[in-house]
Amino acid sequence: MIKHSLSFRFQDDVPDDVRASVLAALAALPDHYPAMRNWSMGENISTRDSTFTHCMTVEFDSNDDLLAYLHSDAHETFVRQTWRPVIAQQAITSYEYTERPTAPTRSGDIVTTRPHGPFGLEYARIEVPDLSATTDFLQYHVGLQLEAHTDEYAYLRADIEHHSIEVIHAPGRDVGHTVAVGYSVESEDVLAQLQKSVVDAGFEILDLQERQQGFCENGFAVRDPNGLVVELFTEFQEYAEPPHTEIRPVDLIHPFIATTRYAESMEFYTEVLNFQASDHIVGSTTFLRGEDRYHHSLALQNNKQDFVAHLCFAMKSLDHVMRMRARALYKGAPIASDIVNHSASTSIAFYLHDPKFGPRFELCDRHRVFTPDEHETHRARRMPADPRNIDVWRPAADDWGRF
Repeated sequence: MIKHSLSFRFQDDVPDDVRASVLAALAALPDHYPAMRNWSMGENISTRDSTFTHCMTVEFDSNDDLLAYLHSDAHETFVRQTWRPVIAQQAITSYEYTERPTAPTRSGDIVTTRPHGPFGLEYARIEVPDLSATTDFLQYHVGLQLEAHTDEYAYLRADIEHHSIEVIHAPGRDVGHTVAVGYSVESEDVLAQLQKSVVDAGFEILDLQERQQGFCENGFAVRDPNGLVVELFTEFQEYAEPPHTEIRPVDLIHPFIATTRYAESMEFYTEVLNFQASDHIVGSTTFLRGEDRYHHSLALQNNKQDFVAHLCFAMKSLDHVMRMRARALYKGAPIASDIVNHSASTSIAFYLHDPKFGPRFELCDRHRVFTPDEHETHRARRMPADPRNIDVWRPAADDWGRF
């Protein structure tokens, strides 16, 4: 690629209408020379050097294209008859360069043209048979803070986001059931693109839950192939500071969804909602990430039933994970899976589960976050369904003895 630059200054006595005519002629160059690329022109705003008042730059695919423009009869006539009589000074540079495939922006993010997916998980909505008992459990054993409640629902939060869990009183249920998850989206443009993708894929656009509409700027909902409602929205309300609870989660990271429609669910979340695969446990589970770059903002497991298996909260430190574990042991709260070390996401966690309160609640530390570059370039690993690819502290593989 050849970049050609022309800096110039008009003679002081050149009338304004003549200057405007010359600038208009320069602006029309791309119309007469199709080989020109990325033409631009503007006034010099430098505070260090005011030698030239204007600069024009243009690109050509090859030096031959540049020379064809410079040596053309039309260009020579323009320079001789129109340009030279009014220009006091000029400087011309031309150089060859190779385009970088990507370049960091001022914010440090990697430039990409791929369609963006949701940013990150904000909340889960759970219907439970006993609202009061579930609220107490989530406060004491998960560390959430109760923000608002009625006899019909309660909102609990982990950090500055308005809520991480919404609990709905459903006395007709025997066990808790997750009915919806909510993901924030980074901009209105991305939200519009996701809505178009949902429509194009043949899914019905649903309204956000009425209360949720008051907690965000804009959004919509859609049912995934398993019947789970996924709510997508911009500008989720936040508090100025996190709860003052000493030991609490700092983020809601992901739902783990068991599905009988694994292939359909994979297509929905990757092709329609634009999540990206981080890793595959072959024949079992796929970990998918959103734009917040957690190793997974969503996990799909091939199963014989459809349900949300667990919700994962990140704690401030491993010490806080262990303190919550000690609290569960002291109170006799049901620990469904004790300390595990997830090799794929690098997190260390334990799981609480009482069916009355909904899915398992995973409390973890050290969940992997991809760098901006890894987020764009990471190739999902295909890992065998060996326990070491799930929990390196769980012995089971046939060849475990040689490690």
